[in-house]
Amino acid sequence: MDNTIGEKIREMRESKHISQFAMAFNLDMSQAAYSKIERGLTEIKAIHLYKIAGALGTSVYELLPPALEANMALRSSLLVMPILNHLKSVINKLFSYWKK
Repeated sequence: MDNTIGEKIREMRESKHISQFAMAFNLDMSQAAYSKIERGLTEIKAIHLYKIAGALGTSVYELLPPALEANMALRSSLLVMPILNHLKSVINKLFSYWKK
């Protein structure tokens, strides 16, 4: 994971006086796992990125590295593709269920 995302999250969290424990609780994960996100030691799931942005009162785009901020198409695809892939999976399961 690009560490600048974790750094931005940490800076925003600290500026709002929110503890790592509170953020981890909101994400339904351990404080140790959340700490790894901020330190850039683990990749952040899209759903967690959305929840973090919500908890910090900001947009997901504000948490992305500057290199991605400059490229709107790439930025959008990085955020939307996991959701679209999940929807595709759900739709495929529904079709296979209806075929039975």
